[in-house]
Amino acid sequence: MKSLLLAYILLLLSSSFSKGQTPTIITSDIDNFWDAYDRLHNAKSKEDSIRIIEVLYLGRASEGFKKLIKSRDLTAEKYVNTISYYPEYWKSVRNNTLSIKNYEAAIADQMLLFDQSLKNFKTPKICFAIGVLSTGGTVKNNWLLIGTEMVASDSTTVRTGMNDWLRTVLPNEPHILAFTAHETIHTQQRKGPGLVWGYFNHRVLTLVINEGAADFVADKVTGTSINSKLYTYGYTHEKEIWDEFRKEMYKKDYSKWLYNGANSKDRPADLGYFIGYRICEAFYNQSEDKEKALQIILKTNNYRSFLRKSGYAERFENTQTSSD
Repeated sequence: MKSLLLAYILLLLSSSFSKGQTPTIITSDIDNFWDAYDRLHNAKSKEDSIRIIEVLYLGRASEGFKKLIKSRDLTAEKYVNTISYYPEYWKSVRNNTLSIKNYEAAIADQMLLFDQSLKNFKTPKICFAIGVLSTGGTVKNNWLLIGTEMVASDSTTVRTGMNDWLRTVLPNEPHILAFTAHETIHTQQRKGPGLVWGYFNHRVLTLVINEGAADFVADKVTGTSINSKLYTYGYTHEKEIWDEFRKEMYKKDYSKWLYNGANSKDRPADLGYFIGYRICEAFYNQSEDKEKALQIILKTNNYRSFLRKSGYAERFENTQTSSD
């Protein structure tokens, strides 16, 4: 009897300690990058530079970084080119990327907050690596893969020679916690038949709600956002954005709404995040059971039904243009 009681106490202690444990956070790839970067000064040719990145950085990739390499098709040549395009940026962002280790306790607290707020939360593994200024973050299974060179910039980083999208999307203060929050939500979302059906039948709506849900839940639980600049524009132009979006939301081409940083000229890129957020917010606000609503937003796989239940479209019904 005593042995059973002791085992029970140990189980309780183990459970309580595990909730407060620091999640797996890999930062070694950042150190490897700067080691390879420093060796580039002795390179005698572009081919030599490519070999240095290939061997000393990509060749030493951690488990998480290997996933980022594959998902974003990262090559040594892309690194050499990007470094040569924006030499002052890399110099100015270096110390910020190396400071990621200082965020580990805050990230652990963030994961604990998610665990307390979301049912059946599974703590992801996190890899901070250096990319080629193409992504702030993505997920692969239960991994958060963070492009540290993009999320760690601040007002002192030099943006000379960059296009408008990079100038806009690079934060003026480090967005480390905002990105870990957003990408963490993606690891918790349901990857069921509904997502597949939505992707092939109404891709725009599906992806927009998926991204908007990550923004909304992250914001609701942690108070952080990766898209604060974007939302400033969105609130000012919401009706015209919706009028345009509703005509395209059941189509497959999402290039005007998501991941379009290089092609959006007259307005901010990625406005689908804003519309998705507002749909999720509308659903949440009209729900009596807020805890349940948060879970539905997180796990929804029926995107047409979710939009209808949110009531978001109805708020514009009386103001639609006569040309419709």
